[in-house]
Amino acid sequence: MAGSITNNAALYKKNAFTYVPSSPPAELIESTSYTHDFAARKFVHIGIDPSEEFQVVVHFLSPSRHVKITPDFLKRIFSLMGNMLSFVLEQALKYKRTLFLETEHYKISSMVYSRENVLVIESKTHEGCRVLLNRKDLIQLQYLEWCIFETITRKSNITQPAVLKQFDIFLNYIDVEFTKIDSPPKNNEEMVTIIKNVRDGNVISKIAKNDVNLISQLKMYASSQLAEHWAKRWSREMSPEVNL
Repeated sequence: MAGSITNNAALYKKNAFTYVPSSPPAELIESTSYTHDFAARKFVHIGIDPSEEFQVVVHFLSPSRHVKITPDFLKRIFSLMGNMLSFVLEQALKYKRTLFLETEHYKISSMVYSRENVLVIESKTHEGCRVLLNRKDLIQLQYLEWCIFETITRKSNITQPAVLKQFDIFLNYIDVEFTKIDSPPKNNEEMVTIIKNVRDGNVISKIAKNDVNLISQLKMYASSQLAEHWAKRWSREMSPEVNL
């Protein structure tokens, strides 16, 4: 009997997750949040991610964990919803692990947590980024399916083009303003500081009156991307011409 307990403990230790603190999720522009489970502080967050070339992304958030996935991968999750729900409704068996889906960037598997089967959605490229979804979470996610994909479609077709357009407007404003600076910034950090000190109204005046104003969010959440793009423009302008 002692041997079986030892073997089980070793097996559990091998399959158990090691806690690795994850870095905070990226701030999203024009984000929309849906409550997954308020008591458990679980939410679905959808928005434009400046760190992902302004693509629409989906965050699953929990009190101590989060994972970022693409809309396409979310579609694959819903395509497996029936199988996953059937699994989590089964009686929990210790140490039983099922792999539902694995790609280059993500993995969906199962584990036993608090004596029930739960789904594990985890990133393979960002250490410690994963969330656990139980039966109640999956059912709520299924209820939210149409709301989530309507939001994704709206952000992809309307919000993302507006963000990219106003990003260029902001960049052009910086180009003009930096010609007036006696001492240009020496690095990206100084550039970001200058961008964050830009008066919102000066840039907002450059966009059409009927357009949704995203300038303040760009300044807040995409200052590093503005700095990087401006630095590339500046380096191209300052580089000597090459005669072919």
